[in-house]
Amino acid sequence: GDDRRHNCLTVKGGELCSKLPGACWQFRDHRFVRDVLCTVRAYPPKSKKMNAAHHKRVQIALDILNQTDACGINESNANKLIIKYGRAAMFAFIERLPVDSVLRTDMTPVFASVGHRYDQEATHSPTHRRARVQIALPADFEQAVQLYAEKSARIKQIKIRRGHRYSESTVRRRGVEARYFCEFLVRQGLQFWPEVSQHHLDMYVDKTNRCTGGNAFTFLQFVRQNNRMTQRFIRPKIRLKPPAEAMLDSDAVPGVLRRIVVYPDAQVAVAALFLTLFGQMVARSAELRLGNFRERGEKLEALFAEEWTPLDVLTTRFLRKLNPSIGVAPPEQADTLLFTYPLRKLRDLVAKVVAVPLKPLRMTAIANIIRSGVTDRGAISRILGASMPTLAYIEKAFEWDLQMTVEPEIVKARNEVIRGERTE
Repeated sequence: GDDRRHNCLTVKGGELCSKLPGACWQFRDHRFVRDVLCTVRAYPPKSKKMNAAHHKRVQIALDILNQTDACGINESNANKLIIKYGRAAMFAFIERLPVDSVLRTDMTPVFASVGHRYDQEATHSPTHRRARVQIALPADFEQAVQLYAEKSARIKQIKIRRGHRYSESTVRRRGVEARYFCEFLVRQGLQFWPEVSQHHLDMYVDKTNRCTGGNAFTFLQFVRQNNRMTQRFIRPKIRLKPPAEAMLDSDAVPGVLRRIVVYPDAQVAVAALFLTLFGQMVARSAELRLGNFRERGEKLEALFAEEWTPLDVLTTRFLRKLNPSIGVAPPEQADTLLFTYPLRKLRDLVAKVVAVPLKPLRMTAIANIIRSGVTDRGAISRILGASMPTLAYIEKAFEWDLQMTVEPEIVKARNEVIRGERTE
């Protein structure tokens, strides 16, 4: 095509066989033109698909040249470019830029921030799911679903105000699951809440699973508070597998670490180390910023949850490889994301390098921390961000009771002695 002559010249013995054409981009008075030219490589025109891909690369390069010539790359035009060409195409463009390119250095944090937010929004966008026909609900059911969604939104506001984490996806999920349950009741021929019984909840559990049935039970408890229902419901028991089966064997972690330390991509290696050694979910790691790290003495510390955690030598070495200024970054870079990969790509690459299921690996990491002598649930939760139910579940894998308490009779007798009621 005509576009190829801008970046494709025949070379013979180190000499150019022809002069640069007059329309070559190198004649443009632009500081990034040679860097951008590196992203539009020559290709053999074998198919229409390859022609279309080349034309797309040319259009992206032209847009970048025009944007950087006018006002530079910011979040606004980065968002427009992602919408126009797609997230993958824009990150591929950045990867094709020279490693020492100033343009690459400028674009990486901007597109990482916009791409991460776009990835989170796209994950929950209805357009990314299979189209589903909703069933019209009776007035009683529809009103209950709306009130339940409003209550979920209020719970989120209270949680955030008190400093707790509460995802927007949880609010959406609660409303969606309540609607799904109401649609199931409509298919059973029900129109009013007094008609709903334990039998219908049991049928829903049998059709879905115990976890989904437990969410429906929570919704029914809310409905009972706002409607005249005399029927009482029993929460489905969730039968968890034994915790020992939910974790990896003790000899699996060294093999995971060996695969991590030889992986060439520092971003993936760091995220995998956070998961394997500190029990950090990839989704949590993807939210870390440079402000979550600091140097204290000769140690590098990370703020995974509420308290600072000293990092080991191996993790510190890979973090400094990823970002040499980690821990001493200037205040204006505190909100810069540590990882530039979108969440989906980072999770897929971590799963590939560790080559084991991620959830059991996280459980094993927390269990190893408990074995090292940290047995205080509150401390572990504040340091790693793990929930109390998760910690209680993992503790059951040990042969001893980590939270052993004094027998009630002994406590009663001790209090009597303290109050002077017992002299023996």
